[in-house]
Amino acid sequence: TPAETGASSGDRDRTSAATSTAAVAPEPEGNIFQDLGWHLTRHTRDRYAADLAQVKKAGVLRVLTRNNSSSYFVVRGRQRGFEYELAQAFADDLGVRVAFVVPDSRDDLIQLLLEGAADMIAAGTTRTAARREKLSFTRPVLEAKRVLATHPDTVKTVTQAADLSQFLIHTSFRSTTYRTALEFERRTGVDLRLADVVDGAEMEEQLARVERGRYEAVIVDENVLGLAQAAGVEAVARWPLGDALPKAWAVHPDASRLRDAADRFLKRARRSGLLRILRSRYFRPNARGSRTAREDAFRADQDGALSRFDGLFRRAGEAAGVDWRLLAAVAYAETRFDPDAQSRWGAQGLMQVLPSTARRVGVQDPSSPRGSVVAGARYLRRLIDFFGGDGVDPRQQVRFALAAYNAGLGHIQDARRLAVRIGKDPNKWFNHVEEALKLKQDPRWHRRTRYGYARASETIAYVSRVQAQFDVYARHVPLEASPP
Repeated sequence: TPAETGASSGDRDRTSAATSTAAVAPEPEGNIFQDLGWHLTRHTRDRYAADLAQVKKAGVLRVLTRNNSSSYFVVRGRQRGFEYELAQAFADDLGVRVAFVVPDSRDDLIQLLLEGAADMIAAGTTRTAARREKLSFTRPVLEAKRVLATHPDTVKTVTQAADLSQFLIHTSFRSTTYRTALEFERRTGVDLRLADVVDGAEMEEQLARVERGRYEAVIVDENVLGLAQAAGVEAVARWPLGDALPKAWAVHPDASRLRDAADRFLKRARRSGLLRILRSRYFRPNARGSRTAREDAFRADQDGALSRFDGLFRRAGEAAGVDWRLLAAVAYAETRFDPDAQSRWGAQGLMQVLPSTARRVGVQDPSSPRGSVVAGARYLRRLIDFFGGDGVDPRQQVRFALAAYNAGLGHIQDARRLAVRIGKDPNKWFNHVEEALKLKQDPRWHRRTRYGYARASETIAYVSRVQAQFDVYARHVPLEASPP
């Protein structure tokens, strides 16, 4: 798969892809292991505007989205959501990796796209005439009606449009729901009492505030209200505010070829039934996707929890001097947080450590969750230390260590020596040592190395997978966050 090629992770050369570049934040001072999140996610702060050719050259489709139950969320360490799955399928269609960018506020989506922070917005964005003056939109991904919602115990009756004037209605004055309210006033002649949602809260949070009595009424998409009701939120629709509105993806106005590719993909997705399947998965109240979105535990975007082993990762990471989120990313890549996993090679537990390796780092039982995490943390730190010096920067230290964690130290040292022979940089992983490692699958090359044949494709995919997973975890869970 595209993710398994490592074709877009980290520090790939994007010179030809960049039409504009903004300065990134200065490198933090301090220990590499304290600042690992900054070093390993530096590529996520790149700024460049890209059309289809540049997206393919960079090998990554950067997608702006929002954390909510319908678009994108992280549960039990895994990315999920309607927009996530659809954008992932589009990236697969293009043959690139997908990377999600979640800004602090929905109000930042358009500006960040125009600044080159991403290539596309996939966030249930309503396609309006005003927005089409700034952005280039695809065909609709779905449509949704807007309704006025209140608590079910609200005693005020609504039998006609004029009755809506009795409610204090909260809506973000920077959103299309505000324009929906203004259009409703123009069409019906009813004056609405409107209050601003100043913090830009998502619709599902606005509905939660209705349930708690903080808001009297809100304007939301009907399908989002349905999901909230299925999750047990006490809110009901009281009156429709207009016709269904188109929700679409948006790209930079100069990215016409990317928009055309997205349109072709969405047309095929509709024809093949993919859109219908994903809508049913996430917007039908009792569907599996909507139930997963309602999980209270391990929703990283809500409570900062990745797994039930976060405490182990934190303690082992602190003791070994490794970012605990990197340990979680390794465990997810190895076992999907399965503490009973065993490989045919004899590796055991969450971190898939061999008993012989565990003993070398002072752990006698790597099959227990604690033993596996402690052994994995100590071993990974030892590998990172090994690659220090010789011009290897902090990011490359970690990537070489991850490759060695998967394939063995000897194979990676072989590949670094091969990199010199084929004119690649032995101190860089992506596009350099990973290319040399591929040669160890060819008898003409691996016979000339000390450690012989290597399962290079597996290792290349592994490093990319852990890097991508760490990007997600670092974005959603601050390092300094207190344990849940």
